[in-house]
Amino acid sequence: MHPLRKNTLLLSVLWTGLLLVLFFLNFREIQKGPVAQAQVQARSLLSSVISFRSWASHFGGVYVTPTEQYPPNPYLKTPERDLVTRDGKALTLINPAYMTRQVLQDFYSQEGINGHISSLHPLNPRNTADTWEKQSLLAFEQGSTHAWTVEPTQEGSRVLRYMQPLYVENKCLKCHDDQGYRIGDVQGGISTNIDLSHGDAIAAGSIQSLLGTYVLVWLIGLGGIFVLLRRSMSLAAERKQKDNLLAVSENLAQGFINGMSEVANLEDSFHALASMLEKRDPYTAGHQLRVADLAEKIALELGMTQDQAHGVRLAGMVHDIGKIQIPAEVLNKPGKLSDLEHSMIRLHPQVGFDILKAIRSPWPIPEAVRQHHERLDGSGYPQGLKANDIIMEARILAVADTVEAMSSHRPYRPGLGLEAALAEIKELSGTQLDPVIVEACLRIFHEKDYRFSA
Repeated sequence: MHPLRKNTLLLSVLWTGLLLVLFFLNFREIQKGPVAQAQVQARSLLSSVISFRSWASHFGGVYVTPTEQYPPNPYLKTPERDLVTRDGKALTLINPAYMTRQVLQDFYSQEGINGHISSLHPLNPRNTADTWEKQSLLAFEQGSTHAWTVEPTQEGSRVLRYMQPLYVENKCLKCHDDQGYRIGDVQGGISTNIDLSHGDAIAAGSIQSLLGTYVLVWLIGLGGIFVLLRRSMSLAAERKQKDNLLAVSENLAQGFINGMSEVANLEDSFHALASMLEKRDPYTAGHQLRVADLAEKIALELGMTQDQAHGVRLAGMVHDIGKIQIPAEVLNKPGKLSDLEHSMIRLHPQVGFDILKAIRSPWPIPEAVRQHHERLDGSGYPQGLKANDIIMEARILAVADTVEAMSSHRPYRPGLGLEAALAEIKELSGTQLDPVIVEACLRIFHEKDYRFSA
C-alpha cells in the first residue's frame, strides 16, 4: 500500500475512533439526563412536603371537623384526638403523618405526583415499607440522607423512586412516645415516584439529533482527509516528476555530447541542439536564435570584446535547451498551465545547465543558461539570485529574452509587438532587469534601427 494511502487510512481510523469516543461520552450524559432531572424534581417535592410536615409537627397537628374523607385516625392513641367545642362542634386531630399522607393523596396526586410515608415501626398498616423502602430506611439509620432507584413499569417505561428520611421532632413524641423514639431518630421516610417516560422520549430525540450531527461531522472530516490525500498525492507526483526530469538530464547530456562528437565546432554543435529542440517546439527554436542574435548585439553595445559577445551568442542559442524534456503538449498548450505544468516549465534552466555542463568551452555558457531567468530583486528562478550574484551574460540574456518573448507570437497568446516589449523592459529596469543593459538594448532598437529577423 502507498505510504500516503496508509497514513490516510490510519488518520481516518483515528478520526472515526475520536468521534465514537466523543459520541459515547455525550450519549451517556444524555442518558443520565432524565434521571438527573427527575431527582431534582423529587428532591424539590419532598423538601416542600417535609417542610410542611415540620410546620405541622411544631403545632402538634391541626383539628378539623371529621368527615367521610377525613375521619378520626384510629391509629392515633392520644386522649386529645377528639374534642367537642363549647358550641357542640366535634373536632378530630389530624397529626403530621396523617396530614402529610392526605396532602399527597388529595393535592399532589392531581398533578400525577404520588408519595408514600413508610416506617419500620408503623402505627398505620398503610405505612408499611416495601422491600426497597426497608433497605432505604435501614440506610437512613446508618447516616444516608437520601435513596433512589430506577425501576421498569408494566407499560415498558421507567420510573424513578426517590426517598428521604423523616426525623423525630419534639412534638412527634406526643403520639409516638410509647414507641421508644428519641428526638433526632429516624422515624420513617417519605418517597415519591417520578415517571421517566417523558424525559426518556426527549433524550431519545436528543440522541437521534446528536447522532445525525456526529455523522455529518464525520463525513466532513473524511472529506477533508480525502482532499488532503488528493493534494498530497498530487504534490508527491509533482516532486516525482521534478526528480525524474532532473535525473534524466545527465543521460540526455551524454546523449547530446555523443551525438555531437563529429561536429566541427561549438556553434555548429549548438545549432544541432537547437534543431533537435525545434522538432518538438518550433517556437522555442526560432526564439533561441533571435535571442542569441540580439544578446550578441547588446554585448557589443556594452563594450564587450568580440570573443565575449560570441560566447553570449552561443549561450543564447541554447538558453532554453532544458525544455527538451518537457512534454510537447505542455510546450504548445494554448490555455493556462496547471501548477504542475508550470513547475515543469520552471525547471528548464536547471535542466539546461545539467545538459550543458559536460561541454567544455571558454565561456560560462552552462551558468548563463541556468541564470537567464534570475532577476535583480531575487524574484527569479531557479536559485533566486540577486543583483551582482547574477553573471553579466545571464543579465544580457534576461533582457534579450524578455524583448523577443513579448514581441513574438506564442501558442497561448498573440505577439504584443516590439514597442510593447521595449516599454516592458523599460518598466522593469532597475528592479528586475539591469538598467545599463536595458539602456543598451533600447539604443540598439531606437538609434541603430535593429529589428529581429523573420
